[in-house]
Amino acid sequence: MSEIEFDGNYVDVKFIKHVLGFESVRRVQQLTQDGVLDTCEVKMGKRTVKRYDLCPSVLSYVTHLKTKPAKAYADQKEQKTIEKMQAEIDYKNAKARMAEIELDELAGHMHAAEDVEKMTADLCLAVRAMLLALPGQLAVDMAAVSTAPEAQAIIKDAVCHILDELSRYEYDPKEYRRRVLERKEWQDAYEEPDG
Repeated sequence: MSEIEFDGNYVDVKFIKHVLGFESVRRVQQLTQDGVLDTCEVKMGKRTVKRYDLCPSVLSYVTHLKTKPAKAYADQKEQKTIEKMQAEIDYKNAKARMAEIELDELAGHMHAAEDVEKMTADLCLAVRAMLLALPGQLAVDMAAVSTAPEAQAIIKDAVCHILDELSRYEYDPKEYRRRVLERKEWQDAYEEPDG
Protein backbone atom coordinates (compact mmCIF):
# COMPACT_ATOMS: atom_id res chain seq x y z
CA MET A 1 0.00 0.00 0.00
CA SER A 2 2.87 2.35 -0.67
CA GLU A 3 0.87 4.33 -3.23
CA ILE A 4 -1.90 5.17 -0.74
CA GLU A 5 -1.22 8.32 1.25
CA PHE A 6 -2.26 8.40 4.90
CA ASP A 7 -1.66 11.43 7.07
CA GLY A 8 -3.51 11.16 10.36
CA ASN A 9 -7.21 11.43 9.73
CA TYR A 10 -6.81 12.85 6.22
CA VAL A 11 -6.60 10.26 3.43
CA ASP A 12 -6.51 10.33 -0.34
CA VAL A 13 -9.17 8.97 -2.70
CA LYS A 14 -7.44 5.59 -3.10
CA PHE A 15 -7.46 4.99 0.65
CA ILE A 16 -11.21 5.81 0.85
CA LYS A 17 -11.78 3.46 -2.09
CA HIS A 18 -10.14 0.59 -0.20
CA VAL A 19 -11.80 1.40 3.14
CA LEU A 20 -15.28 1.55 1.59
CA GLY A 21 -14.62 -1.48 -0.63
CA PHE A 22 -15.18 0.08 -4.04
CA GLU A 23 -13.86 -1.32 -7.32
CA SER A 24 -12.77 2.04 -8.66
CA VAL A 25 -11.91 5.57 -7.63
CA ARG A 26 -14.73 6.79 -9.89
CA ARG A 27 -17.36 5.63 -7.36
CA VAL A 28 -15.73 7.73 -4.61
CA GLN A 29 -15.65 10.71 -6.97
CA GLN A 30 -19.32 10.18 -7.81
CA LEU A 31 -20.27 10.11 -4.11
CA THR A 32 -18.26 13.30 -3.61
CA GLN A 33 -20.11 15.00 -6.49
CA ASP A 34 -23.44 13.81 -5.04
CA GLY A 35 -22.54 15.42 -1.70
CA VAL A 36 -22.33 12.16 0.25
CA LEU A 37 -18.60 12.53 0.91
CA ASP A 38 -16.79 15.80 1.60
CA THR A 39 -13.17 16.74 0.88
CA CYS A 40 -10.92 19.10 2.78
CA GLU A 41 -7.96 21.07 1.53
CA VAL A 42 -4.82 19.98 3.35
CA LYS A 43 -1.33 21.53 3.11
CA MET A 44 1.33 19.00 2.22
CA GLY A 45 4.61 20.77 2.09
CA LYS A 46 4.29 23.70 -0.29
CA ARG A 47 1.18 22.47 -2.05
CA THR A 48 -2.48 22.16 -1.06
CA VAL A 49 -4.30 18.92 -1.88
CA LYS A 50 -7.83 17.59 -1.44
CA ARG A 51 -8.20 14.84 1.12
CA TYR A 52 -10.99 12.99 2.87
CA ASP A 53 -11.34 13.15 6.62
CA LEU A 54 -11.52 9.42 7.35
CA CYS A 55 -14.00 9.18 10.24
CA PRO A 56 -16.58 11.69 8.94
CA SER A 57 -16.31 10.19 5.45
CA VAL A 58 -17.02 6.66 6.67
CA LEU A 59 -19.90 7.92 8.86
CA SER A 60 -21.35 9.91 5.94
CA TYR A 61 -21.24 6.83 3.72
CA VAL A 62 -22.89 4.65 6.39
CA THR A 63 -25.63 7.27 6.86
CA HIS A 64 -26.08 7.37 3.09
CA LEU A 65 -26.53 3.58 3.01
CA LYS A 66 -29.09 3.74 5.83
CA THR A 67 -31.17 6.47 4.17
CA LYS A 68 -30.89 4.96 0.70
CA PRO A 69 -33.66 2.33 1.23
CA ALA A 70 -35.91 4.95 2.83
CA LYS A 71 -35.30 7.26 -0.11
CA ALA A 72 -35.94 4.42 -2.56
CA TYR A 73 -39.19 3.63 -0.73
CA ALA A 74 -40.21 7.30 -0.82
CA ASP A 75 -39.38 7.46 -4.54
CA GLN A 76 -41.35 4.27 -5.16
CA LYS A 77 -44.31 5.62 -3.17
CA GLU A 78 -44.14 8.90 -5.10
CA GLN A 79 -44.03 6.96 -8.40
CA LYS A 80 -47.11 4.96 -7.39
CA THR A 81 -48.90 8.17 -6.45
CA ILE A 82 -48.03 9.66 -9.84
CA GLU A 83 -49.23 6.50 -11.60
CA LYS A 84 -52.48 6.56 -9.61
CA MET A 85 -53.05 10.21 -10.47
CA GLN A 86 -52.34 9.49 -14.14
CA ALA A 87 -54.81 6.60 -14.08
CA GLU A 88 -57.45 8.91 -12.57
CA ILE A 89 -56.76 11.53 -15.24
CA ASP A 90 -57.01 8.91 -17.99
CA TYR A 91 -60.28 7.62 -16.50
CA LYS A 92 -61.77 11.11 -16.29
CA ASN A 93 -60.64 11.90 -19.85
CA ALA A 94 -62.21 8.67 -21.11
CA LYS A 95 -65.42 9.46 -19.22
CA ALA A 96 -65.49 12.96 -20.71
CA ARG A 97 -64.89 11.52 -24.20
CA MET A 98 -67.76 9.06 -23.71
CA ALA A 99 -70.02 11.94 -22.66
CA GLU A 100 -69.01 13.86 -25.82
CA ILE A 101 -69.76 10.83 -27.98
CA GLU A 102 -73.13 10.36 -26.28
CA LEU A 103 -73.94 14.04 -26.79
CA ASP A 104 -72.95 13.84 -30.48
CA GLU A 105 -75.13 10.76 -30.83
CA LEU A 106 -78.14 12.43 -29.20
CA ALA A 107 -77.60 15.53 -31.36
CA GLY A 108 -77.57 13.34 -34.48
CA HIS A 109 -73.98 14.11 -35.47
CA MET A 110 -72.94 10.53 -34.95
CA HIS A 111 -74.76 7.22 -35.07
CA ALA A 112 -74.06 3.95 -33.36
CA ALA A 113 -73.26 1.12 -35.73
CA GLU A 114 -76.15 -0.93 -34.36
CA ASP A 115 -78.65 1.86 -35.16
CA VAL A 116 -77.30 2.25 -38.71
CA GLU A 117 -77.43 -1.52 -39.11
CA LYS A 118 -81.07 -1.65 -37.97
CA MET A 119 -82.10 1.24 -40.24
CA THR A 120 -80.31 -0.38 -43.20
CA ALA A 121 -81.94 -3.71 -42.41
CA ASP A 122 -85.36 -2.00 -42.34
CA LEU A 123 -84.65 -0.48 -45.78
CA CYS A 124 -83.53 -3.84 -47.16
CA LEU A 125 -86.67 -5.50 -45.80
CA ALA A 126 -88.82 -2.84 -47.48
CA VAL A 127 -87.02 -3.42 -50.81
CA ARG A 128 -87.38 -7.17 -50.38
CA ALA A 129 -91.11 -6.83 -49.71
CA MET A 130 -91.57 -4.69 -52.83
CA LEU A 131 -89.64 -7.14 -55.00
CA LEU A 132 -91.51 -10.17 -53.62
CA ALA A 133 -94.83 -8.42 -54.28
CA LEU A 134 -93.81 -7.75 -57.89
CA PRO A 135 -94.79 -11.15 -59.40
CA GLY A 136 -98.25 -10.96 -57.84
CA GLN A 137 -98.76 -7.41 -59.09
CA LEU A 138 -97.61 -8.26 -62.62
CA ALA A 139 -99.28 -11.65 -63.04
CA VAL A 140 -102.67 -10.33 -64.21
CA ASP A 141 -101.14 -7.65 -66.44
CA MET A 142 -98.71 -10.14 -67.99
CA ALA A 143 -101.50 -12.61 -68.76
CA ALA A 144 -103.30 -9.93 -70.82
CA VAL A 145 -100.37 -9.18 -73.13
CA SER A 146 -99.21 -11.33 -76.01
CA THR A 147 -95.91 -9.76 -77.15
CA ALA A 148 -92.54 -9.50 -75.53
CA PRO A 149 -92.25 -5.68 -75.97
CA GLU A 150 -95.57 -5.20 -74.13
CA ALA A 151 -94.39 -7.50 -71.30
CA GLN A 152 -91.09 -5.64 -71.16
CA ALA A 153 -92.86 -2.28 -70.84
CA ILE A 154 -95.08 -3.55 -67.99
CA ILE A 155 -92.12 -5.05 -66.09
CA LYS A 156 -90.05 -1.89 -66.67
CA ASP A 157 -92.87 0.31 -65.32
CA ALA A 158 -93.16 -1.85 -62.19
CA VAL A 159 -89.38 -1.80 -61.59
CA CYS A 160 -89.28 1.98 -62.16
CA HIS A 161 -92.10 2.36 -59.63
CA ILE A 162 -90.03 0.44 -57.03
CA LEU A 163 -86.93 2.51 -57.83
CA ASP A 164 -89.01 5.69 -57.55
CA GLU A 165 -90.17 4.57 -54.11
CA LEU A 166 -86.54 3.93 -53.09
CA SER A 167 -85.40 7.31 -54.41
CA ARG A 168 -87.81 9.00 -52.00
CA TYR A 169 -86.16 7.34 -49.02
CA GLU A 170 -84.60 10.08 -46.88
CA TYR A 171 -82.40 10.15 -43.84
CA ASP A 172 -84.65 10.83 -40.88
CA PRO A 173 -82.73 12.26 -37.90
CA LYS A 174 -85.85 11.97 -35.74
CA GLU A 175 -85.99 8.22 -36.37
CA TYR A 176 -82.33 7.83 -35.42
CA ARG A 177 -82.89 9.94 -32.30
CA ARG A 178 -85.91 7.81 -31.36
CA ARG A 179 -83.83 4.67 -31.71
CA VAL A 180 -80.99 6.16 -29.65
CA LEU A 181 -83.34 7.17 -26.85
CA GLU A 182 -85.05 3.78 -26.98
CA ARG A 183 -81.69 2.00 -26.76
CA LYS A 184 -80.49 4.27 -23.93
CA GLU A 185 -83.65 3.65 -21.90
CA TRP A 186 -83.22 -0.08 -22.38
CA GLN A 187 -79.55 0.09 -21.34
CA ASP A 188 -80.34 2.24 -18.30
CA ALA A 189 -83.08 -0.15 -17.21
CA TYR A 190 -80.70 -3.09 -17.67
CA GLU A 191 -77.91 -1.40 -15.67
CA GLU A 192 -80.08 -0.52 -12.66
CA PRO A 193 -79.47 -2.89 -9.72
CA ASP A 194 -83.19 -3.37 -9.05
CA GLY A 195 -84.08 -3.97 -12.73
